[in-house]
Amino acid sequence: MREFRKKQRQIKRIMNVIVIATAILLLALIGTENYIVEALGKSAALTVHYISEVMVIASLAIVMYYYSKYGKSDAFLTNVEHELSDCGYYRTKRTETTVDSYYKAVREDLIGGAFAISENLELTELDFALRGIKRGEIFYAVNIDDLDKNDVVAHLDSVVYDLTAVLLRRTGNAVLLFICDKADEGAISLSKSITSMGKKDRIKVAMAIAEVSSGRVYFLGNNPTKCQQMIATYVMNTEVPIEDSLKGERLPFQDELEEHMKNFDLNEYRRGNFFSH
Repeated sequence: MREFRKKQRQIKRIMNVIVIATAILLLALIGTENYIVEALGKSAALTVHYISEVMVIASLAIVMYYYSKYGKSDAFLTNVEHELSDCGYYRTKRTETTVDSYYKAVREDLIGGAFAISENLELTELDFALRGIKRGEIFYAVNIDDLDKNDVVAHLDSVVYDLTAVLLRRTGNAVLLFICDKADEGAISLSKSITSMGKKDRIKVAMAIAEVSSGRVYFLGNNPTKCQQMIATYVMNTEVPIEDSLKGERLPFQDELEEHMKNFDLNEYRRGNFFSH
């Protein structure tokens, strides 16, 4: 992935230089066209005009090449880079030590934050403790004793269906919170992934796992977004930027992800055959 990103950044720098140079040349020509004709003659002015047309075509060509080749993978790789550079977990400021008490504290803060709360929901035959909505912010909570990877995947699918088919959202920031006594490594490995949907990825779903037995919260905390702010405020009971004293060490699943991403293949990704998890 590092070599791929290095090549991508080189092409982007070349693209930026050509686009900026073309823009400067066009602006200069607009203001000095008459002077060029008077000073150099019509033939020289025509030559400069042709050069500017070639630069415009070159700019369009490299922009189209860059975004057709790298556009779709850029957001994907940026999210992976955030996962790799984030700390492994965060320490919550909440003092509750049971799933039920932690849930009640989160619910009260959501109500205080003007969320409209619906409790004890069944979405696609899966149980959710609550769904809170405040304009473009949507918050889901699931209470479970032992959390595994299958639970995360199944509930995430339910949230995606609820957002797009039931609530008919086209934009918004959603958080899916699992409040559990213990989370296994498979579930934790998915905690930092962000699901983007809709035109221009205007719907985003971030996950958070509050493991009450350890006082840890697993989520993507180094990317300053509305989802990060919601998790910090309502799950951890803290503010952003998150203070360093609440940050835990890097975890093994991040090393495994880094090793996996060494085999990143753009063609396989574009065919839908390469995933980060």
